[in-house]
Amino acid sequence: MSPLAAAQRLWRRMSLPLRRLAAPLLGWATQSYARGSRRSPTSVDGQFPIKVAGLFSAASGIGASARLALRAFEALGIAAEAVDVSAEGLDLGRRLAGPAEPAIWIFHLNPPELLAALASLGPAKVTGRRYGYWAWELPKAPARWLTDAAVVDEVWAPSHYTADALAGAAAPVRVVPHPLFAEDYEGIEPAPRRAPFQAVAVFDFNSSLARKNPQGAIEAFRRAFGADPACELTLKTRNGDRFPDLLAELRRNAEDNVRIVDETWPYAEIKRLVAGADVLISLHRAEGFGLTPAEAMALGTPVLATGFSGVADFLDETCAVMVPFRMTPVVDPQGIYAGQSWAEPDLDAAAEGLRRLRGDAWLRSTLAEAGKRRVAERLSPQAWFASLPEAVRAAAKA
Repeated sequence: MSPLAAAQRLWRRMSLPLRRLAAPLLGWATQSYARGSRRSPTSVDGQFPIKVAGLFSAASGIGASARLALRAFEALGIAAEAVDVSAEGLDLGRRLAGPAEPAIWIFHLNPPELLAALASLGPAKVTGRRYGYWAWELPKAPARWLTDAAVVDEVWAPSHYTADALAGAAAPVRVVPHPLFAEDYEGIEPAPRRAPFQAVAVFDFNSSLARKNPQGAIEAFRRAFGADPACELTLKTRNGDRFPDLLAELRRNAEDNVRIVDETWPYAEIKRLVAGADVLISLHRAEGFGLTPAEAMALGTPVLATGFSGVADFLDETCAVMVPFRMTPVVDPQGIYAGQSWAEPDLDAAAEGLRRLRGDAWLRSTLAEAGKRRVAERLSPQAWFASLPEAVRAAAKA
């Protein structure tokens, strides 16, 4: 029995408390194995299978990126295989029996999960070209990520901001934005109107309240409209039950015209909510990409957003209300982010932007149409495919 198989057998026999104690050690051993295993890069010129590996069932940004990539291949008539991997433990049940035929391997997994997946599959058996699609939200990625780039041929980043954060990686870095699909946003019946002017913000507590900054949306809305019942802001959240103190603080700071809904809704209902709003507010302090603003644009909902980080690749003054900012040290009570700096949006400017949107129907209509055009130009499956490396495009076309 190999040491790896013995480790997995021991893991399975452990009680849950022991697993929790042993998890850091297992993670270190798994990652070290994946880093140290001999790799023989294979030339792939011509027709080769395309495999998209990721957390396909995960309700997270990195899980969504795997699903979007696979769907984009399918939408373009390109065969691609989904390889669903687990980020927990070491699952040798997925281990490849022998060196697989050379393939294009696209891992929508950040380095820790990528190394775990390689260890489970057998790193020396994953032959062909490897690409790692990595998501990061602060201006500098962890140093360990930069060295771990050595296990792939190229790192893909969803934005120029994230690509800059990965500068110095041990593999080339390429910007590959997320693809969106126009048909997903057509014919959406807007949620019933609750006020003459409606704003919405959408976020997940698990993604860091400080980074998403709904407090900024509440304060900007208050500065713009006070408690005017003709204006309503809906904060659609989830996972607030895991952070009851933070959720309670949000509620305390909200005026009566701010509705906070902390529930898990079907995705179709989220789209209806956004489609029925006059503006989507994203006063984020940092975004690796900014999928929610992009989807609002696809729905024809004007966006008011901090002009910083990943959204700058597809948002500007011609298609959104951009909020100026200053850089400030990261402070995150949840402890998800620490060190470095991120943006502090100008809430007075945000309030002024909200007042402009309320009072100018022509501006709302203009931004709505411009947003749709921008998504079609830069985030369509065709635009996504054009951003891929030549080796991948050649394999897809062969």
